[in-house]
Amino acid sequence: MKEKWIEHYTLVELWIGILLWGVVIEAVLLLAFDNKLYRSIGLLIGLIGAGLMAAHMEYTIGKALGAGEAGAEKTMRLGYLLRYFTAALVMILAAVSGKADPITIFAGLMSLKLAAYIEPYTHKISEKVCGTEPFFREMVSTEEQDRLYGKPKADAPTGEAK
Repeated sequence: MKEKWIEHYTLVELWIGILLWGVVIEAVLLLAFDNKLYRSIGLLIGLIGAGLMAAHMEYTIGKALGAGEAGAEKTMRLGYLLRYFTAALVMILAAVSGKADPITIFAGLMSLKLAAYIEPYTHKISEKVCGTEPFFREMVSTEEQDRLYGKPKADAPTGEAK
C-alpha cells in the first residue's frame, strides 16, 4: 500500500485534498441549505468525478510524456476535452433527471482545483505516512527510479556535451 502511495503520491495527495474539501462543503450544505439529500447526492457525484478526473489527468500526463512533442500536445488536449465534456454531460443529466443538484456537482468537481491549492499541506501528510526520502528522487537508487518512474528512452538527451 505504501509503495503504491509513493508511486502515485501526487494523485493520492489530490484525493486527500478532494476528500477534505468535500467534508467542508458538505458541512456548509447541511448547515445552510434545505433539501439536504438532493444537494448531498450532487456533491457526492461531483467529488467522485473530481477523483476520477485527477486519476485521468495522471494517466494522460504519463501517456503524453512518452508521445513526443506533437503527440504530447494532442494527447493533453484530447484528455482535457474528454474530462470537460464528460463533466458537462453529467451536470446536464443531473439537471434533466432532477435526482441531484447540478450546482453541488459543480462544487464537487471544483474541489479538484481547491485540492491542488492545498497540495503543499497534503504533501506533509504524505511525508508523515511514507517518510521524506521517497519524495527526493536523487536519494532513490537508479533501479528504483526506473521501476517507479519508467526507464528513460535510449534516444533521450542525457544533458552531456558531445
